[in-house]
Amino acid sequence: MSGTDMGSPTLAEVVAAIAGDPLTIDAPPSWSQGRTLYGGMTAALGWAAAARLLPDLPPLRSVHAAFVGPAAGRLTLVPEVLRQGKSATTIGVDVRGEQGLAARLTFFCGSPRASKVSHERVTAPAAPQPDDLPAVLGSRQGPTFAANYDIRHVSGGLPYSGGAPEFLMWARMKEAGGADPLVSLIALADVLPPASMPVFPEPGVISTLSWSFDLDRLPEDAGAWYLASATAETTADGYSRQAMDLWDMAGRRVLAGRQTVAIFV
Repeated sequence: MSGTDMGSPTLAEVVAAIAGDPLTIDAPPSWSQGRTLYGGMTAALGWAAAARLLPDLPPLRSVHAAFVGPAAGRLTLVPEVLRQGKSATTIGVDVRGEQGLAARLTFFCGSPRASKVSHERVTAPAAPQPDDLPAVLGSRQGPTFAANYDIRHVSGGLPYSGGAPEFLMWARMKEAGGADPLVSLIALADVLPPASMPVFPEPGVISTLSWSFDLDRLPEDAGAWYLASATAETTADGYSRQAMDLWDMAGRRVLAGRQTVAIFV
């Protein structure tokens, strides 16, 4: 049986199910978070649709995502080329669910150019290897989509623990065979819970409103481990704003992001 659990499709199987004109897919329940498809998967499907429209796109550089409503039931993916220049292409993708617009995504792609300027001024946090750490979630713990990932806690408070509003964890896709490495990376990049959750006095509902990230380098392995960090910088008035980074096993930053989360507690 493919997938992480009985009846749970892998990422590659979900992407392969996108078909038709317009492109449609049934949101798989095993990748859900409450009443909607998990945000990372929504963005990953949007990129898969963009790549389906233009298979020879330049490397992806930056993504902006606005999560407008529930991505549930039958989803329609509508990619559109917003601008195509000599070295850069911008594509917008609307994801529509049964209740209307679910997400509006913008993908910025750019070919490499010769430059006399090159530097990298970021350093990965120190962390034990993931194999030396216990899994964060046991069977049937956490949101439904989390069963598709192997997550190991490094530091920071756990949800509702009263610790600091930050996380550092290793994460990887459990069943990555056949998946495109970039689609897998996008799907994984939002896997951590909101960084404000350690200071929640009690369990509460959360909803990601917007997410943006920039890519420092493209992935090569869909099943690779990534060191993921998230820090809630400000939380007030029912909203939390956080910084997010992903690092590869070699200590190189792969992705830097920001996110605004609505919290109901």
